[in-house]
Amino acid sequence: MTRRALPLLIVFGLLLPTQATAQVRLLGATGLGRRITPLDARARGMGNAGVAMHGGNLSAINPASAAWFTGAGIWATFLPESRTVKGEFANGDIDTEDVPVIRLVFPWGERWAASVSAGAYLDQDWGVQFVDTLSLSTGDIAFQETRTSDGGVTQFRLEVAGVMAEKISLGGAFLFYSGEARRTVERIFHVDAGLGSHKARTAIDYRGWGLALGAEYQPIPEMIVGAVASWGAGLDIQNDTTGQQLDIGLPLTFDVGGSWQLTPDFLMALSLGWEGWSRVAKDLPDVSASDIWRAGLGVEMAAISGQSSRFLLRGGVHAERLPFELRGGPVWERALSLGLGLLVREGRGRIDAHVEFGNRGDASKHDVEESYTRFAFGLAVFTR
Repeated sequence: MTRRALPLLIVFGLLLPTQATAQVRLLGATGLGRRITPLDARARGMGNAGVAMHGGNLSAINPASAAWFTGAGIWATFLPESRTVKGEFANGDIDTEDVPVIRLVFPWGERWAASVSAGAYLDQDWGVQFVDTLSLSTGDIAFQETRTSDGGVTQFRLEVAGVMAEKISLGGAFLFYSGEARRTVERIFHVDAGLGSHKARTAIDYRGWGLALGAEYQPIPEMIVGAVASWGAGLDIQNDTTGQQLDIGLPLTFDVGGSWQLTPDFLMALSLGWEGWSRVAKDLPDVSASDIWRAGLGVEMAAISGQSSRFLLRGGVHAERLPFELRGGPVWERALSLGLGLLVREGRGRIDAHVEFGNRGDASKHDVEESYTRFAFGLAVFTR
């Protein structure tokens, strides 16, 4: 298994030579790739609880969060991950890197703000190598096959948010999906087979759009709660090499959550979410999908507080059912998160870091499982 080795996605008939008979079953190996959520490093260090956060919500989840920023800002999060795969048909290590969110916020007036963001939505960087046989009338011929993919789908968001009342903010977002995945399949036959190697290349193009609506409410100064719903009109997929096209529906999603400032130095956050990915299976042949269910709980504590800076400690847990199933049914991800944060110049600058230890799948049930360590690093700068 090569570096960046995960999903085998989309429909095999669009990608592979017609004589291919082998299938590779890995986590994320069917469907549309590895789903990436646009959470910043702070939220990830608090169990992925990024729906409604005190102290400025940097995740691109709830468009209503932009209304509470008093100064313009820009930030980004970098997300490397190392995984160890164990199973009946696959063993090895995988390293991936993603940018889940880059976001800019521009407040204007006393009540309004605009925000633009971009980040990975579906990661389709992978590579896998295996040995199989081709059955011909003259007998079985052994071959080695290498499949690689580079690219994926990015989500772009254009948001507008406003404070409707002293304690309520509302926001809306236009979502645009765009990307390309370049696929290569190379097959090398045994030297005695008398057959030359076979290599096929193709490019898959993705385009789509959607909408999101969100709200946040502060019943008391120490508490903030929020909800957000998003809907995708669809994702158009085109094989630029063959001209084949596929149109799939993107899922309806709901997220609710909140945070509670129990003391000036201690914050608790919670989030719950659902995404209707089972409808996607209707548009993808030979793919089984389940609705995503997720829950996250986290805390943040100020370890050191100065006149213009603060050093923060974070911790959290989360569980999530992944969208695309393997043999044996749905796959769950469970993880423990730890994080650090540094706020300087009264919050005008912040540095966040996170480490997450988790696992996905069950070898006895799905024939494969992953243990992983995920990191997140975030940097933010504000005018005030």
